Amino acid sequence: MAAKISQATDELRELRCDLGYYKAMHARAVERETVLKQRICEFEERCARQEERIKVLLEVNEKLQARVAWLEQQLFGRKSEQTNPCACEKPDDTLETSGTPALEGEEPKKRGKQPGAKGYGRKRHTHLPTEEILHELPPGRQCCPRCGKPFKVFPGTEDSDEIDWDVRLTRRVHKRVRYRPTCQCGVVPGIVAAPPPPKLIPKGMFTCGFWTRLILDKFLFQRPLYRTRSALALEGLDIPQGTLTGGLRRIEELFQPLYERICARSREARHWHMDETRWRVFAEAEGKTGSLWWLWVVITGDAVAYLLEPTRSASVPQNHLGPDAEGIVSADRYVAYKALGSKIRVAFCWCHVRRDFIEAGDGYKKLAAWGAAWQARIDNIFRINARRVKADPDAFLFEDNALRAALCAMADDRERELQDPALHPAQKAALESLRNHWAGLTIFVSNPAIPMDNNEAERRLRNPVMGRKNYYGSGSLWSGRLAASAFTIFQTCLLNNINPHKFMLDYLQACAANGGLAPRELDAFLPWNLTDAQKVAWRYPELPP
Repeated sequence: MAAKISQATDELRELRCDLGYYKAMHARAVERETVLKQRICEFEERCARQEERIKVLLEVNEKLQARVAWLEQQLFGRKSEQTNPCACEKPDDTLETSGTPALEGEEPKKRGKQPGAKGYGRKRHTHLPTEEILHELPPGRQCCPRCGKPFKVFPGTEDSDEIDWDVRLTRRVHKRVRYRPTCQCGVVPGIVAAPPPPKLIPKGMFTCGFWTRLILDKFLFQRPLYRTRSALALEGLDIPQGTLTGGLRRIEELFQPLYERICARSREARHWHMDETRWRVFAEAEGKTGSLWWLWVVITGDAVAYLLEPTRSASVPQNHLGPDAEGIVSADRYVAYKALGSKIRVAFCWCHVRRDFIEAGDGYKKLAAWGAAWQARIDNIFRINARRVKADPDAFLFEDNALRAALCAMADDRERELQDPALHPAQKAALESLRNHWAGLTIFVSNPAIPMDNNEAERRLRNPVMGRKNYYGSGSLWSGRLAASAFTIFQTCLLNNINPHKFMLDYLQACAANGGLAPRELDAFLPWNLTDAQKVAWRYPELPP
């Protein structure tokens, strides 16, 4: 019995030892399991982070590919955004290409005279100065080659026209006759000479006509000054750069009064087209770092004003229009225009909205059909509005109702697509921008005189942009002021169908007659104050009699 008890005790002791051993093994196993589970969790978290990073990288890569596709389209593709070549307005491809669709029912056609159309015949340009040159047969051919009897002149001539372009530089020598009194009154002492001709710049060697050509060449045709000097050198006139620069600096002062009057006229309007582009001014200015300035354009019904400013902030249009301005600004979606105050509403450009869907379709192939569908919706709005604007009073109401119905349908389509959780980010961005700017985009509905696009401003910036590409901007502050004032004067002339050359020549001659100062009767040179006779004299393009 004791032996059995001893054996049981030993077995119990062994079992207790085994129990401790297995408990320790179990604890270590649990610990290892906890560590492994923690490692698995960490690994899963790393995998999730990697998946998120991969997803982000894929999205970035997709955006970059879309950007590359759009840039390739801008570089190598067709610049116009028109859906067909027969658009109701010519597209603007200066800074940001804009297009408008063709009117419904119009057949696509090529530019120029159409096949089968009746021609106008060759223009004779009889309004140009005419020089008649008589051509005769050589003396040896004025007789019959067989018998030798002379020919008799037949009445009339065989006439043919040609246009010659003659560049002629002339040196004018003003010879003033001198007089000596023959009386002994002593009222007129010494020698008296005829008065000198008026000069734009005292002691200057160039006429008003010369300066007019030079200013037109640079600020209307955007030709760098050194190229003009090279062209003059071909004609035998070598002019130092400093001579021309000094003269232009004097002329800049003459432009400022006229420039200020045009800007004042611009402020009186109630509808403005606005846009801006960069312009380099290579001069130091207080509070300005770098050479990047901004050239703003403000267009009204009869005035075009260019503002050269060191900033692109909303303060520029605010300062130009003034605190009491009220009206509508046609512009793009740049944030500065949205800060003009409650009295000024911004009519956003539909061409910029349309471009969002074009870029989405060009950048993402899978969105091409979607982008084309939205372009078609916007094109339809353009067509209906074009018909509405041209409609007579009886048909206007019908087209107006059609326009409002199409816009309501577009808004419904926009909201329905925005509710799709699987919407692509590019689609979402374009549709949300459309929704956020909807109030400004629909201003034209209740104001038919307001256009749907801002192409007018973009086209008016085309000319200065060509100058920026050719001569990079302005080298000083006064040169920048001269550029802005010259752009303003020339584009205002063109807007009012005034010949810039005749206008500038008469203006500089008036300055010369006033002793090299701005004319006293400055209002007579403002396009909106011209008499009927002056409008005919300065009309552009000049119509033949």
